Amino acid sequence: MNPSQIYRFLLPLIALALLHPLAGQDFDYGDAELSPTELYDEALKHLYGGDGYKINRNAAISKLKKAAEKGYATAHNTLGSLHLQGNGLFTSPRKALRSFEDAAALNDPLGHYNAGYSYLVGRGAQANMATAERHFLAVVDESTQRNLSPEEFGTFRNARAAAYFYLGIIYSDEDDKTYFDAKKATDCFHKSDELNEPNAAMLLAIRYARGEGAEQDQAKSEAFLERYKIAALNKLHNSISQVLFQGMDREDVKASLDEIISSYADQMSEQIQSMQTAFGVSLLDEEELYSPEQAFAWLKPVATEENHLASSRLATLYYRGEGTEPNLEKARELLEHASKQEAMAKYNLAVMLAKGEGGDANLVRAKDLFEKAAKSSWYPAIHYKSPETAPFITERDAIALVKQQAEQRDPDALFCLGRRTLWGLGVERNYDSAKAMILAASELGNAQARFYYGVYIASDFSWLGPSEEDKAIQAAAEAGYPPAIHELGVKAESSNRYKVALENYERSASLGHIPSLYKLGYYYLEGRGVAVDYQKAVSYFQKAADTEDPIGMLNLGLAYEYGFGVEQDLSRAYDLYKEARLRGSYYAEYAIGNLLASGKIGEAAWEEAIPYWESAGAYRNKDAYLRLSECHRTGKGVKKNLSLAFNYYNRAYALTYYGDNDTQYELVQFKLDPKSELYNPGQAVNMLRMLELSGYPLAGYKLAELNRDGIGLRQNAKKAYNKYLKTAELLGTELKVQLDSEFDSFFSKETNLDKGVRPVDRETEILHEAALDACYQIAFILKSGQIKKTSPQDCAIWYQTAARLGHAPSKLALGKLYLSGQYVDQDEPFGWKLVQEAAATDAEAKFFAAKSFFDGKFPDLGREAAISLLRSAVASGLEKAQHTLEKHEIPIEAENEQDTAPVPARKGEDDGFDGPVDLDLA
Repeated sequence: MNPSQIYRFLLPLIALALLHPLAGQDFDYGDAELSPTELYDEALKHLYGGDGYKINRNAAISKLKKAAEKGYATAHNTLGSLHLQGNGLFTSPRKALRSFEDAAALNDPLGHYNAGYSYLVGRGAQANMATAERHFLAVVDESTQRNLSPEEFGTFRNARAAAYFYLGIIYSDEDDKTYFDAKKATDCFHKSDELNEPNAAMLLAIRYARGEGAEQDQAKSEAFLERYKIAALNKLHNSISQVLFQGMDREDVKASLDEIISSYADQMSEQIQSMQTAFGVSLLDEEELYSPEQAFAWLKPVATEENHLASSRLATLYYRGEGTEPNLEKARELLEHASKQEAMAKYNLAVMLAKGEGGDANLVRAKDLFEKAAKSSWYPAIHYKSPETAPFITERDAIALVKQQAEQRDPDALFCLGRRTLWGLGVERNYDSAKAMILAASELGNAQARFYYGVYIASDFSWLGPSEEDKAIQAAAEAGYPPAIHELGVKAESSNRYKVALENYERSASLGHIPSLYKLGYYYLEGRGVAVDYQKAVSYFQKAADTEDPIGMLNLGLAYEYGFGVEQDLSRAYDLYKEARLRGSYYAEYAIGNLLASGKIGEAAWEEAIPYWESAGAYRNKDAYLRLSECHRTGKGVKKNLSLAFNYYNRAYALTYYGDNDTQYELVQFKLDPKSELYNPGQAVNMLRMLELSGYPLAGYKLAELNRDGIGLRQNAKKAYNKYLKTAELLGTELKVQLDSEFDSFFSKETNLDKGVRPVDRETEILHEAALDACYQIAFILKSGQIKKTSPQDCAIWYQTAARLGHAPSKLALGKLYLSGQYVDQDEPFGWKLVQEAAATDAEAKFFAAKSFFDGKFPDLGREAAISLLRSAVASGLEKAQHTLEKHEIPIEAENEQDTAPVPARKGEDDGFDGPVDLDLA
């Protein structure tokens, strides 16, 4: 029977099934005699997979609907939540609100809260403050309290806390005269705080500092600020206790509780710092709030080396003696930190250096900083021309100056004030006024204003000919404005006109535009429109780094880490990454984490790397979240926790457009883990095949592994071998060089190898590692004799290929061949040499070398070296190394063990900074 006949046979059956009375109805799971509570409990077990139940969302939803029909309010609430999440039901805020209102109609406080929040934010219905207030008041009404179970009590308490908080928000809106009542708002925040809502404590700290709805009281303000952190941690404990009642794995949650609490505490510290900084700055910059004494109290605790904004503003207080005693030395010290990012700090430090205030004078550095502040469009640096005659200035002074000069039709002042007005930086935001000022500056000959108008205001659409945006950028470029010339290069690059792009980047770089320098570096690094030239690429990165540009430092660090264009220097790379990080490069945080975890500078320090990846992830770095997912999924640096791992995966996914190839590949790893709820090898194989078709090189590599081991596919050494050969082609022409005359024995004449993958960053390093491991796996399969018409002795050729390119497991395997004389001429000295080289980074090689010493096979190694290797292997998680130490009664930990990593001391506790977002990524 051919396929068309099968379809004709099946169609009537499908139609009959669709017309059957059961279609579209809930199946009876034996629920008729169950009470609403029993139905709800059964639904949760099906929903979360608790008590041995498999996850079955259809059964869960059917039982929830039946419980809701019997008047069980909690079931209505849960159905509403599932509608919001799209979990087993179509995502529908409107239907979610309907379920919440059904629960509220049963006088359920959680139903009232969920409905109130929906009306407050306009979720599922138009925003309506009156309806929101009514529902929130019902939540806090004493009559709604009833006999609650322990699991319900925590949830209800949190709902009351949140309801009081949102009532406070409603009453604190000065623009809504119907509801505004400052005292009533403060009272609501107090009641919310009593119920441990952390955000209420934060707002009370601000309200007491400002005297809103209560008398101004700095002591109370500081007390509520501290209470914010305590309340946040209490709320976290309550949330976890509720999770334990939701049918989830209690042991899994308990195992990671300390880690969650620690991470959350760090986040609270960061949020407190951010809030303190923002409010402290507002006490200096906003006329109606101006209070140097209070600003000093708020900013002093948070003016750290990484907090450039707080340091810059605190420096002005020390300099002028406002809110504290004058201290020029302290002001200069703070400005040294802040000047790495803050334009105002650069300007003020230049003024102090030029006049020798707070330390020795340095006119050369002063002029350099002053010029950088001017390039950042800090108007006082443009206006005063020289640091020798310029005054020390505050943000309020700067705004007053730019407004005064804008009234005089100064084009630079018009542009700077227009830009501030466009974004609401220290002045009221007004698009029309901003547009008028920027256009006026452009017409008065300010090329920067013309460019800015083109990029941020002008339309980029045109039916015919250049758009308004294109014309503005072209005019600014013709006027010689470097960023406009650079932008012409970007537009040419987007249409693959690399030579035109290169010409524009070279021109803007010659005019001092830093981003053009590292664009040129990328071109020579990747061979876009020019021949690959690593030395020339590094020369451009070096020029950018010499200006203290963070992206230039980052790229120069990558050059030193991977040894392209310069001799590899890991210590220099580490220092450059740290400097780039301090100047605002969040990608440098990611790079530091990668370096620490790589094992290149000592033992692989996954635990130390994690805080850096978390910090990079906070700045929306997808790759950092994927690395954190890998850590928690595999147990590297932390205890294995698939729930947390999947949470990090979801964060990475959210930063892509419906998931890119990297996030899809990470999802495959969950589907291949038997302990994961997502375990489904068949789906993993299908996803990998789709990725392979899209050209994702790691997909074929992973499919080879599944073919080799028979996971999700029939075990097939031949298919695995062929896919590994394809992955090995990533080495490009280097593969042909290493295989030499044997190349034609494994590849057809049609095989076309390009230049191959040269590791220049983590992404290309992953591909290079996969290609080398593919060579190792080819050797292993050949040695096993599983492939017909191949010779096991050819394994030596492939081990040798990967070993020459630095692959440690291949060095170990090749070393063993030379020790035994199998497939090669026996050469024990050379064999042990290869084993020792592999032992520098590979745990198995460390163990093999050390065990060989204790077995009397490798006496030249020495007892101390053998013990050191075993301890290192234990640190890498190799249990058999620990057993060997115990067998020989050797302590696992050495006495007075010192860190021998060839880099400066590393800060594992360092977890973030406030800085700008990189515009170009390495």
